[in-house]
Amino acid sequence: MARKLTIYLADLTHNGLVLSSNVFPLSIGLIAAYLLKNRGHEVDIELFKYPEDFSRALERKTPDLVGFANYSWNFNLSYHYTKIIKQLWPNTTVVFGGPNYGLEDEEVEAFWRRYPEIDFYIVREGEEAFASLVDALLDADLDAGALRRARRTLPNCHYAIDGELVIGPELPRLDLDHLPSPYLMGLMDKFFDENLGPMIHTTRGCPFKCAFCTEGAAYYNIVEQRLGSLEQEMHYIAQRVRGPRDLYISDANFGMFKPDFEKARILADCQKRYNYPRYIHVSTGKNQKERVVEIAQMLDGALSMAASLQSTDPTVLSNVERSNISLAKLSDVGLLANKVDTGTYSELILGLPGDNLQAHRQSLRDTVEANFDNIRMYQLIMLPQTKLNTPTMRRKFAMKSKHRIMPRSFGRYRLAGQSFVAVESEEILIENSTLSFDDYVTCREMDLTVEILHNGKVYAEIQGLCKSLELSWFDFIMRFFEKRRSFTVGIRRLYDEFSQGMSARLWPDQATLERSVAENIDEMLRDERGTNEMSMGKATAFFVLFDEINDVLFAELRGWLGELGLLDELMTRYVADLARYSRMRKSHLTDYEAVLEGAFGFDMQVQEHAQFAMPATATRLESEQTLLIAHTRNQRQQLAAYVREFGSSHDGLGKMLMRYPHVHRMFRRAEAA
Repeated sequence: MARKLTIYLADLTHNGLVLSSNVFPLSIGLIAAYLLKNRGHEVDIELFKYPEDFSRALERKTPDLVGFANYSWNFNLSYHYTKIIKQLWPNTTVVFGGPNYGLEDEEVEAFWRRYPEIDFYIVREGEEAFASLVDALLDADLDAGALRRARRTLPNCHYAIDGELVIGPELPRLDLDHLPSPYLMGLMDKFFDENLGPMIHTTRGCPFKCAFCTEGAAYYNIVEQRLGSLEQEMHYIAQRVRGPRDLYISDANFGMFKPDFEKARILADCQKRYNYPRYIHVSTGKNQKERVVEIAQMLDGALSMAASLQSTDPTVLSNVERSNISLAKLSDVGLLANKVDTGTYSELILGLPGDNLQAHRQSLRDTVEANFDNIRMYQLIMLPQTKLNTPTMRRKFAMKSKHRIMPRSFGRYRLAGQSFVAVESEEILIENSTLSFDDYVTCREMDLTVEILHNGKVYAEIQGLCKSLELSWFDFIMRFFEKRRSFTVGIRRLYDEFSQGMSARLWPDQATLERSVAENIDEMLRDERGTNEMSMGKATAFFVLFDEINDVLFAELRGWLGELGLLDELMTRYVADLARYSRMRKSHLTDYEAVLEGAFGFDMQVQEHAQFAMPATATRLESEQTLLIAHTRNQRQQLAAYVREFGSSHDGLGKMLMRYPHVHRMFRRAEAA
């Protein structure tokens, strides 16, 4: 019997400071499971996530074929490995696959000119295509060069030969229930550690055609459902998970379809049996919001409901071929989700065609006032395989872009005695025909303000008081924003460093960025602040300047209420109690063992239960009540788990705040003394 083909599949993560990708490598697991099911007698397969593990395996045994999952957060790292593999083991075939690839001919041709060491690229769905490529290589006695010279077309496969691009036919979409589970086959067992979170998928595709999204292509507009092995798979995962008890689901619209009720039942059963998952990271449905709320309610607060608006401006939405549900209906759904203790978030993208300072500010107002707990504010990334990234759209809207380091995606690595520096970059829009660069910077500072004050219900005390007085919480946020450089030295420095860091970390092209990182890698690996200015700013505001900002906010609140004629003696005492209660619950959050004591003239426990939206008069006490304010046992365990996952560096703590939208659930709880 001929020997089996040795195949390594890698979905690598940078780990120079902290992990850039902390989820199981599901995509390569699915590729491996399909191949083993259909070609198991011909192949041996090993999967990799960590660069050190991958290097050790390559040094131990030379594979016949290496496959890399290609995403924007790991391409450069994978290609550095490719160059060394081709130098040391030229007979090893290298295959890439994934969404980080071109859409139009001009983009695809540029890719192959720039990355000639890659032998084959799998586009669209990869399971059947990769199996077909393996068959073709076996037929060619593993001679990739001969296979390419023959110019044989392979399904869902591209390759270049002598300057010519060979493009194979497009395969029909797969029936997901025919795909075996990589978990149940044991392929993912090596990834159950304290750092990585399990990822599953229950659908593929998206019915929407958004121009900024890779799933907006017609190929993915039919949604395929997967349910067959989900229950077994979830019980398998729940019994083995070791790190933070989070689950990642790669679906684009979870909860929007009727089969999602059965999926939610399976997840809820695991919660009851195993206390897992405690939090589910997934994009929820863009339509059928009432159904999404009902499904979220089944999952005991583990699921945040999303409304991915991207913008509320009609011109912008028309330019990107998108429609949103009405703001009135959106607000109703947000209120309903909050009533059932389901977290909510919305997404906005700065810089879409037609966007400007006024339109972005209005989009922020609309989403904040629609009762969403968190607003995820992104910059427009020029993603491969999206319509907005095509040369045609760039010219039409006078798009100007620069390159920045992808957060946490850099490091120094070794293979076979060779050391190399790898860094991932992303091309972001900084200006277009309606948005100047100066306005872009102002919008980013506005986003930082919303991130600090609104997201995670960090200042729910003020937000609730605004609601009880029928005042606009967003107007108060903007009041702070307009005066941001007139408060304390620390707050002024926060915004100055954010703005300066944003501009300093922009490069004209990828090559210049890579040279800069290579020259400064030692300093970057020592700098615990990281490279994500939004995460850095939020971490500074929460872990360094919290007491300072808390004092400024409540002082500003007193001033605002005074201007409005609402600051009588009772309100003055109530605002002072709120300020003190806010500080005691949140200051030095990672000091798990602190037990604080304070006396309050208002029933803070009742107010907290009501999200601080009750009138002050309704909770006034005859005599002060002494409260003990401390973390619960479950909170201490959860915080400790997140610190283990993300680390205690400034960058790690910032990532924790950005990744975990329910930070308010980690605030200390009050009990009567």
